[in-house]
Amino acid sequence: MSRGAKKKIWVRIPFAPVGIQNSGGGKLTTRWIMQTNLGLIESEVYAIADEVVKQGHIFNGVPYTPGTDIKLDVDDDECVICYGGIDFVRQIQRYTRFIPGVWCNFTNMKCSTYYAYFGDMLLNRNYVMMPIVELERRWNSVCFGRMFVRPDSGAKPFVGQIIGPKELHKIQSLSQAVGPETLVVISKEKKISEEYRLVVCDRKIVAASRYFPEELRIDVFDLPRPLFCLASSVCEIGWQPDLCYTLDIAIHDGRPYVLEVNSFSCSGFYECDISSIVSHASSVALMEYESYKP
Repeated sequence: MSRGAKKKIWVRIPFAPVGIQNSGGGKLTTRWIMQTNLGLIESEVYAIADEVVKQGHIFNGVPYTPGTDIKLDVDDDECVICYGGIDFVRQIQRYTRFIPGVWCNFTNMKCSTYYAYFGDMLLNRNYVMMPIVELERRWNSVCFGRMFVRPDSGAKPFVGQIIGPKELHKIQSLSQAVGPETLVVISKEKKISEEYRLVVCDRKIVAASRYFPEELRIDVFDLPRPLFCLASSVCEIGWQPDLCYTLDIAIHDGRPYVLEVNSFSCSGFYECDISSIVSHASSVALMEYESYKP
């Protein structure tokens, strides 16, 4: 089994508290390694942990401080799914050979990548991209009314925001904070009435939640038909951002549009059906793991 040589780190991982590790004693299919100190979504992590164990897999919780090494004592030959903050995920990508490890393809999560494939399905389909310092220079010629500005990078070095014609100082502050070469996406402000997060595993929509104006679990088959059809169209495209990922859809003027895609391993799931996510993600992980066997 090989994914190319990577530096291997021999480190320790603290096992999760009593009641989190499956007590059956048999060899389990998938190990979920998750960062536990994630602030507002820590409760979500432990909800996932409970479901992982319930379904017969292994859960390991890891408190992680950005800038430090992750302490793992897990065989590279295990089938492993990792979940956590961006720094945690980057450490996993850099120093381990887990399969699948993380579903977080930072190149594919760039707007400049997936916009090329989703085209007219995008909410912000009429957009321009440029380095943020160039936006600062050309603000008076580019800004026509209130504009939505977000980073190209899926790692999101800053939060997308609405900026008005007289708020050039916000662009200048962002440029100083993230660097003048940072690529940004600019489009006109659009009013959004609802936003949904869908979880996609191997081209299948496996869970859904509305998160704006409030969080609400929705069964996949109860999604509004136009929204479900749009999401299905995304899943049918030949190119996919990853085997598992999250798809955000916004309702604008009564119609659904793709808002953005995010990585499975770094995304919050809101009120999505955790049982369905764990079941489908574990199956897809095992499928990917088996595909690398000689």
